[in-house]
Amino acid sequence: MDLVNRKYNLIQELTKVKDERVIENIEKILCPDITTSQKEELDNRIKSFEKNPENLSDWDSFKETW
Repeated sequence: MDLVNRKYNLIQELTKVKDERVIENIEKILCPDITTSQKEELDNRIKSFEKNPENLSDWDSFKETW
């Protein structure tokens, strides 16, 4: 089944859901809440990466540092 059909099937199943907790959990996955400061930090990190993409640490180097 291709992605478009899978999405369509999910939408149809969602219309049948009666438990509000299920919808809330799906919303948390699709639309996670982040604070303003978290968003600002993420934006700053993206900008930093865009300015200097070669300035990265691999996971092993990071673990050694911390």
